[in-house]
Amino acid sequence: MLFPRREELPDHVDPALRFDYDVYAVDAPDGDFAAAMVRMRAADAPALFWTPANRGHWVATDPELIETILSEPKRFSSRVMRVPRESNPNPPMTPLMVDPPLHMKHRLLLMGAMSPAAIRRMGPSVRALCTDIIEELAPKGRCEFVADFAQHMPIAVFLSMVGLPLSERHYLLELVARITRPDRPETRMEGFAELARYMMARVEERRARPGDDVISDLVRARVDGEPLDEPTLQGMMTVLILAGLDTVASMLTFIALFLARNPAHRRRLIEQPAIIPDAVEEFLRRMAMVNLTREVSQDTELGGVALKAGDLIVAPTALASVSDQRHADPLAVDFDRPRPRHTTFGAGPHVCMGAMLARTELAIFLELWLKRIPDFEVAPEATLEVRVGAAAMIPALPLVWRA
Repeated sequence: MLFPRREELPDHVDPALRFDYDVYAVDAPDGDFAAAMVRMRAADAPALFWTPANRGHWVATDPELIETILSEPKRFSSRVMRVPRESNPNPPMTPLMVDPPLHMKHRLLLMGAMSPAAIRRMGPSVRALCTDIIEELAPKGRCEFVADFAQHMPIAVFLSMVGLPLSERHYLLELVARITRPDRPETRMEGFAELARYMMARVEERRARPGDDVISDLVRARVDGEPLDEPTLQGMMTVLILAGLDTVASMLTFIALFLARNPAHRRRLIEQPAIIPDAVEEFLRRMAMVNLTREVSQDTELGGVALKAGDLIVAPTALASVSDQRHADPLAVDFDRPRPRHTTFGAGPHVCMGAMLARTELAIFLELWLKRIPDFEVAPEATLEVRVGAAAMIPALPLVWRA
């Protein structure tokens, strides 16, 4: 996506803090997004800098500054979730783009679907779907991992949560691709509009025939005694599908790429399945790929830099999670690393409510895929690419193995 640059610096920006960087463009021909981000930070990027790209905004590269931005909603508002400002969805995606205290009132409406009990109930169906897909792929000796596997697991989880048939997943995958991987900004906004129409049609169905699913729960929900209005319902439905699908599919793909290149790590997971939970946590740290955006709510100071109300600031989770300030040899994948500190799921009141669900999905993938396809590699003809939106992703990952 191309957005105009803002070459002139705002009056409050020190020229020494200008650093040319486009959050939507990354030089990672090997598919390693986090390593590319570390290289950017190493190229004399200030701890907090102003870039003219995408109409101009701040970028934080220091782990402590990133955690501060994410943890202080009074100073750094979530009402903007990406740069530039006009690329944000309308209506806002609730509760992602709502600040406290209203944020928590809406967040609680979704927490039941993310509870440990709800995730345990979904576990058997997710495992069954993964098993079916892997069993179908294994005899073929190759697949395009993103389209053939990574996107199917999270979309199936979403459809299960909202009580919709699994047959809807192909339509939704194509629609979500227009939002997360658009060829131009207009395509993305058109995708949001079509997704809204689809979601609200499902809402009307549940109003007529309520059931035991998340959509029905939202239709029945009350906040401060009032039912949710149409824009809020639309925003919450959008969160349910996009927040889980885009990030989980991307994380699965980065993990699969790493395992395809590192047979010793594969072998250890196969021989010691008990370490899978620790491996999931280390992969989450090492493969962090979300760029979180906040709006400065009031004139303030951060890391000795003056910020003005209305400034936008991007906090890349990879730079807080893959940091030599916090981890020895941070680019290494070490399953024995002490419980790694990371911001892959964000921090503060907006920390990802689907974190437990994501961990469960990743663990199921590692267990079932390696059991059936223990040895695989990147196809020799593959050309890897990393694209970046709100989250980084590899659009295609061809894998091969002995059938």
